[in-house]
Amino acid sequence: MNEERLIELLAVYRHRQPMPALPRRFFQAWWLATAVAAALIGAVLFAAWPRSGWRLGWRALRAGETISTPARIRSRAVGYVDVAADTVVRYEGGNSLLLERGTIHARTISPPGIFIVDTPHARAIDLGCEYVLSVAAAGGFLRVTSGWVQLQRGWRQTLVPQGAHAIIDADGESGPPIFDDAAPAFQSAVARRDFDAALPLARKRDALTLINMFRDATTEERLRLYDRLNQLVPAPPSVPRDAMRTWTFATLDGWWRDALKASGVPPIRKKKRS
Repeated sequence: MNEERLIELLAVYRHRQPMPALPRRFFQAWWLATAVAAALIGAVLFAAWPRSGWRLGWRALRAGETISTPARIRSRAVGYVDVAADTVVRYEGGNSLLLERGTIHARTISPPGIFIVDTPHARAIDLGCEYVLSVAAAGGFLRVTSGWVQLQRGWRQTLVPQGAHAIIDADGESGPPIFDDAAPAFQSAVARRDFDAALPLARKRDALTLINMFRDATTEERLRLYDRLNQLVPAPPSVPRDAMRTWTFATLDGWWRDALKASGVPPIRKKKRS
């Protein structure tokens, strides 16, 4: 039997009616089912993502692992960190990173004190915030855009609020917080510890910068700092001028609250109970 004859015999079984049109609701139902399935898959994957630990994409980071290419790492318990180009970050385990060099941008949702970034110069302790931190051999630079960050090295610490930045020198000494909207000449004078240039340019909002400058000042400079800060934010009776001659860290305790209020910074978030 040749091919033409076979086709002729099978032709009687050919379906001659056009395919019926599917109702519009069929396609709507199909798309809805697909969307629901995708949502369920996403929910399962999200639930499977542990609350502790950090991930690069869907892969869990291991303690000691180094990231040296631009990337975003995430933690459900902490938030996320963007690693910039020419940056080296090592995951130390838990909620700690080591920024060896370069720049990171961190945005956190965790209670204060949970997320820590060490650098060769100082430690940055998250107090519920968003910030950018850069380090190099010559030092580092911290800019806070939300909340607070604590810079610490040994006993020395600096609290940097949103809208302000701080410079870290090669020895790990962090300068006072300086508001980004302060006069450029004031910022420059504070950075180089030029009291003659800085004090006349200080605004009431710069009270936080001035009160942080006492710790690195000589007795004469503290008296000048006192006079200028007192003009901007009157000193309470518990902080007399003569106390600057025998200054200790506790000397200014009664003045801090007024200085913070004058600077218009938000309060530090309290640590949540576990």
